[in-house]
Amino acid sequence: MIKGMIFDLFGTLVSNHRLFGPVCEKMAKDGSADLKELENEFVRLYRKYFKDYHKAAFQPEKFYYYLLMDEMIKKFNLSGDIESYCNYMYSSFGKLPAYPDAKILKKLFKEYTIAIITNADTSFVNEAIRNNRIPYHVLLTSEMARSYKPSCEIFNRALHLMGLERDDVIFVGDSIRVDMMGAAGAGIKGVLIDRSRSYPDYAPRITSLEELQHIDL
Repeated sequence: MIKGMIFDLFGTLVSNHRLFGPVCEKMAKDGSADLKELENEFVRLYRKYFKDYHKAAFQPEKFYYYLLMDEMIKKFNLSGDIESYCNYMYSSFGKLPAYPDAKILKKLFKEYTIAIITNADTSFVNEAIRNNRIPYHVLLTSEMARSYKPSCEIFNRALHLMGLERDDVIFVGDSIRVDMMGAAGAGIKGVLIDRSRSYPDYAPRITSLEELQHIDL
């Protein structure tokens, strides 16, 4: 019997559409580069610095973003500094809107122990959750846990804080590599939220969080 649900945050409960758009728009104003070129390079550097970062000695996400920002500033001769760009980006993360179907958590919150775990620094996570009024019983960021998904440590810590066993919970996330593989490695049943319908053969899979009311596990 399922007693608890663990949710990823960005891409699952909160939209991550054009996640780096606002900071790249600011950079475009501070230099002469094209916005599209800035966004493409930002994403490339993100993949470079965040690839397998869960395997390294823990550093908060800001550590990697500082390295990324430094490269962006040098490559595009931007007038801003690392700290101001990172603060601006973090502020924009906190303003990201929840998906409309995330409102189902208000109902699920009354029936299950709800936890949120996310690969993110705590400051903008708190802001995003507060701005969107997302209910939860347990919140665990990678910065709090000093661990990143798909490592099992952050999942184990969440279970401990929830006071539940692995068989008592399901985990809902939008990434197969990070979320589903992470949950599987921790012995937790994973449910993929696939709004874009990109993985029709994956199971268990939902296309809306509202389906959690009726999903057969």
